[in-house]
Amino acid sequence: MMKNKMKVALFLAATMMIGSANAYAASTTVPQTKIKPAAASSVKSEKLTSSLDDQIYELTKGLKPGQMVAYYAADKEYNPLDQIYFASKGFVYDTYSDYLKKAKAMDAPALTKPNILPKGYVFQNAVLYLKSPEKTSDLYKKLEKELKAEAAKGNKTLYTQAIPDVNEATAVVLNYEKGSVKLDVIANYIHPAPPMNGTPVPAEKPNEKTETIVINGVECVYTDDSKGRDHLDWVDEESQIRYTIWAESAKSDVLSFAKKMLAD
Repeated sequence: MMKNKMKVALFLAATMMIGSANAYAASTTVPQTKIKPAAASSVKSEKLTSSLDDQIYELTKGLKPGQMVAYYAADKEYNPLDQIYFASKGFVYDTYSDYLKKAKAMDAPALTKPNILPKGYVFQNAVLYLKSPEKTSDLYKKLEKELKAEAAKGNKTLYTQAIPDVNEATAVVLNYEKGSVKLDVIANYIHPAPPMNGTPVPAEKPNEKTETIVINGVECVYTDDSKGRDHLDWVDEESQIRYTIWAESAKSDVLSFAKKMLAD
């Protein structure tokens, strides 16, 4: 059981990092994470998992732009870390100037279009993702206390609470296209990973090959993924922002974007 819980802990930590950027680019509605049961040892637990998944999906689907909700699954198998989580729906802008205004108002990670886009690429839209309360914040502790208190007195499996006035963004995606090629540029603030019991074991990824590339004096890592989309990553240490460019089988285009971004 402890081994399973550690796997879940590693999964939850991973989903908070930019490795889940495909999910960022796919939808404005983002559960902070999808909880997995520690062990589905019976038909009953499988049915409970399905029921909770459906409830969280419906909760997320019903959100409007700018809305966030905290939720707590009161089941030890489904939520072995006994934590609260967040689902939110960000903002989509088809007009670049509108995105810039909102990004500034929400103190979003700095991400702008290159002055001149690589040949053939056009801007499609921009997506802003809401910042969830940090675990050390007073708001997080208040929500956790209230949701768990409600769960202690109730007989449901899922408890929720809306969070008003969310006015900060934690990540930005700028989506571009060139014919059938889709390219996503992502910026997200780097947050310290929560402490874990045990030693994290890096996941084996035989389908990925990495290469270090220096662009305009900045060390970047290009990941060639034979089973998914390739991506290039670098970090602005001063601003604590991670940048990632995702595209499928378009390495030269990814590098062209990076060169323009790091030259501006």
